[in-house]
Amino acid sequence: MSRELIITMTAANRVGVLSAVTKAMSELGGDLRECSQTVVRGFFTMIFSADFPESLQPEVIRDHLKDVCRPFDIQISLKDPALDLPKDLGGGGSRILALRIGGHNKPGVLRRMSSTISMHRVDIAGMHAVRTAMGDNFEMVLKIAVPAECNVDALLADLHSAGREFEATAELTDPGQ
Repeated sequence: MSRELIITMTAANRVGVLSAVTKAMSELGGDLRECSQTVVRGFFTMIFSADFPESLQPEVIRDHLKDVCRPFDIQISLKDPALDLPKDLGGGGSRILALRIGGHNKPGVLRRMSSTISMHRVDIAGMHAVRTAMGDNFEMVLKIAVPAECNVDALLADLHSAGREFEATAELTDPGQ
């Protein structure tokens, strides 16, 4: 029997990090389920979902990963989704949509837009945001989980209203279509 753990790692990006991490996981009998890595301004963050033999204590897994990753000065955190996730997480009946928002890059734009999204009870399941080459504008692409009861036309109208000060536009697409 196995135990799923969520592993997060952060450090300065260097060659060989993923190789060291996956080698350490393999040595422990870990089976990678899902992985995401992002590099921002020279720093990476990785998040893994992996199954490990239930007989291994999380502390043993964490300590082995830390030992193998010591040359990379990686900060490591382990979470057990069975213990650490809130029990009231919804998601049933949600549909996944892509949301693109772009506009003038001013302080407060991300706060305003994310607040509007949360007021509609929409979960942000993934996000990538960048300043454009000139730095005056931004573009965000979000993967959102929209609950069945959410009116997407009202969400878009509220996003346009909230983004007016930033000359922000918003568009929704269904990646499945």
